[in-house]
Amino acid sequence: MNILDPKKIKIEKDLKGSLVLNAGDGKKYQRVSFILLFPFTDTENYISAVIKNGAEYNEIGIIEHIKDLPGKIRGFVKEDLKLRYFVPEIRDIRSIATKYWFHEFDVITDRGEKKFYLRNVREGVRFKTDSSIVITDMEKNRYKIPDYRRLSSKARTELDRILL
Repeated sequence: MNILDPKKIKIEKDLKGSLVLNAGDGKKYQRVSFILLFPFTDTENYISAVIKNGAEYNEIGIIEHIKDLPGKIRGFVKEDLKLRYFVPEIRDIRSIATKYWFHEFDVITDRGEKKFYLRNVREGVRFKTDSSIVITDMEKNRYKIPDYRRLSSKARTELDRILL
């Protein structure tokens, strides 16, 4: 495991907006991304700096604590994590219409109104806890329902109709 020294690393954006990492070892890494390590809920500690190589990620090193990074570098890391793990929260379900071989969701999220499509309920709906649900639509976008029990009775009825 290669721990990156927060005092030595430098991160900047290239002309295309991709992140470039100088790990303090004299090497520059192009198109760097950051991935949360276990547990995924900890967004402040143990962040892996990686480069995508085909379908796999090659790890450059690990940032132990984001708080140890200088402000601008910390901002780049947090911004990248926010984009990678962006998951709108469903606040209400207006309707779920079944059309041909898919379900059309009309929802209100913490980011506004949204329509999305789900082809296969078994593959697209995951129960994270007894009451927490993550839905992955046909375009691989994810939406979370943090507590199913807090949805309106109409929204729960709509969801139950396709889940049961």
